[in-house]
Amino acid sequence: MISDYDLQSVYTRVDGDKKKHISRLRRLLMQPSSSLEGIGIKECADLVAQLYRQVGCEKVEVVETKGNPVVYGECKGESDKTLMGYFMYDTMPYNEPGWDHPPMKAETVDMRLPAGKVKALVNRGADNTKGPMAALLNALEACNKSVGRPPVGLILVAEGEEELGSPNLPAYVKKHKKRLSKADACYFPYFGQDSDGGLNLYLGVKGVAYFELECSGKSWGRGPTEFAIHSANKAWVDSPVWRLVHALKTMTSDDGNRVLIDGFYDGVAPPSKEDEEVIASSAPRFDAESAKKEMRIRQFMIPDDDKAALMKLYTYASTLNIDGIWGGWTEKGSKTILPHKVTCKMDIRVVPNQRKEAMMPLVRKHLDAHGYEDIEMREIDTGYDWCRCSVKEPVVQAMIRAFEAFGGKPSIWPTSGGSVPFYVFSRMLGLPFTMGGIGHSSLAHSPNEYMVLEGNRKIAGLPEVEKFMVRFMSEYAH
Repeated sequence: MISDYDLQSVYTRVDGDKKKHISRLRRLLMQPSSSLEGIGIKECADLVAQLYRQVGCEKVEVVETKGNPVVYGECKGESDKTLMGYFMYDTMPYNEPGWDHPPMKAETVDMRLPAGKVKALVNRGADNTKGPMAALLNALEACNKSVGRPPVGLILVAEGEEELGSPNLPAYVKKHKKRLSKADACYFPYFGQDSDGGLNLYLGVKGVAYFELECSGKSWGRGPTEFAIHSANKAWVDSPVWRLVHALKTMTSDDGNRVLIDGFYDGVAPPSKEDEEVIASSAPRFDAESAKKEMRIRQFMIPDDDKAALMKLYTYASTLNIDGIWGGWTEKGSKTILPHKVTCKMDIRVVPNQRKEAMMPLVRKHLDAHGYEDIEMREIDTGYDWCRCSVKEPVVQAMIRAFEAFGGKPSIWPTSGGSVPFYVFSRMLGLPFTMGGIGHSSLAHSPNEYMVLEGNRKIAGLPEVEKFMVRFMSEYAH
């Protein structure tokens, strides 16, 4: 096991290699890898494999799948424990409007957060999740070049289809189950600090189903059937756009917050005793004002003063969300038309013990029952199931001890509002998992995605993040 003295040797190496580590981070970020557009995927997979070798992995493979490749790596550790580090090298597209800095130039900018002034690095993937991946690789190299090995053995799995719903990850894990099963637990590197410096640890993730609805005159048999027509014809021609709007209206309460689809909430598990205890302990540390500022919102659905209720809402709410809706003329200026079709994308977040595969059929049944049999429904990606881990798991306790060594006790959330394919490793391999770390990043899937590079007394910068990762591995080795 790595001793305190050895930890200090690693920390010294991290500090000494700061410029090199930032260079590696920027190189990874600046390599395009948009899976939705098929841009730069092969090049990024090859780069990740190259970085694995650079930091000291003894075995590296770019494994082909039916889709984008998985980059696999192995590194021996000081103890008999092995962690599987999971991350994605693909990103969301970066060509949307609203960027104040070039999305692929990895520029360092001065930023004022609630926690104070920091230097942040702006780039697509800085938060989700090339930034955390590069930090872990830097930490691994520091271990190998100072002590000789990391505290635990590492199996690294980087996929290139997470933003597509990880359609080929289950098949990859099934095919390579023998070697992946050498891991004792799964670790998802993650910047867990809020913009005010608060510490967060999530014990699980929600599942997600993603689909598309389309209403067209051709399928409906009313309205324009092949192309948009002049809007003057609305006087005597039906509108597919209004039909979809009315169909969507039947799915929720007027405020959009209560789903009215029969059976939607069936199976939702109430908070367990452990969950109640975790929330009661963490709620006093939750800063609602900071969360609102980070999201640029003015208020939550419920009052801010009931922090426990807010945490439960975020954790246990199963949601139906409209991600986008379009049809007809959406460019500048006027073009008076009656569109022949309209489309919307939707996602459903599922929680324990809902079944992800049951949700789309419920929507289909609802549409049919309300007379909207003609509205077409298409699955966009395979989505994920929910996944949970007990706070008592050794790997989670190791994460908590690392937090305490680097700033204090974290707020523990039973479930994140987001989705990550942990269920593949949990259910197929039986691995407990943890996701966490210090450092701050934000605006994943949005313009100006960023991560803090140089922090302050409240928010960790890159060197402290890397030291935290080494400490976490050392705690798990014990």
